[in-house]
Amino acid sequence: MCAEIADNSFICADCMEVLREIPDKKFDLCLTDPPYGLEWKYTIMFGKKCPQTLAVDKMNEWDKRPSLEIFNLIKKISQHQIIWRGNYFADLLGAFSQPIIWDKKTGNNYYADGELAWTSIKGTMRIFRHQWCGAFKDSERGEQNVHPTQKPVALFIWCLEKYSKSGDLIIDPFCGSGTTAIACHKTGRRFVCIDKEPEYIRIAQQRYKNLIAQTELLPLGALGVTAHNGR
Repeated sequence: MCAEIADNSFICADCMEVLREIPDKKFDLCLTDPPYGLEWKYTIMFGKKCPQTLAVDKMNEWDKRPSLEIFNLIKKISQHQIIWRGNYFADLLGAFSQPIIWDKKTGNNYYADGELAWTSIKGTMRIFRHQWCGAFKDSERGEQNVHPTQKPVALFIWCLEKYSKSGDLIIDPFCGSGTTAIACHKTGRRFVCIDKEPEYIRIAQQRYKNLIAQTELLPLGALGVTAHNGR
């Protein structure tokens, strides 16, 4: 069934169930930002640790570290992979020669200076510099983040333009707020986005619908969410 997934689809399911059914090398690129499995005990506001909250409890429900099988399936069904926060999965992903560094330009404060992506691409390290620190952003200013680990669309556009070509088919097995879908639309790529959380699939679909409505390139009725195994 998954071999017949339509382009520009959102699928609400455990990604392992879907990835197992996809033919080898169906996708040109996997661009994703998996859950890190950090067992959140606090949040950070204004550079300070805050006590555990209901939001943190909710994060712990979905923030489960992917298994080796999932990463092996990702490698099996895609020609190349860009996996953000690859340092959390180094024991599962293995050595690589071309990391991507996102320099967040956060300045001298509590926030991390940047993030690292594991890639299957041969070459040398590349750096994307783009401020993303609370209200201080080089893009999407004034827009409220809708996911705790949300990435800027500009970062994913940069990844797509540098490591794929127009018309390529992209998969994101952990799509969260749908940043990959938006970046794909803006760069002329096709996508399949998967997430097991119905709320994030709803958010991702709505962000994509809003983009389509703004650009008036596709009819709203062409969009939909695909349920998998009854979900």
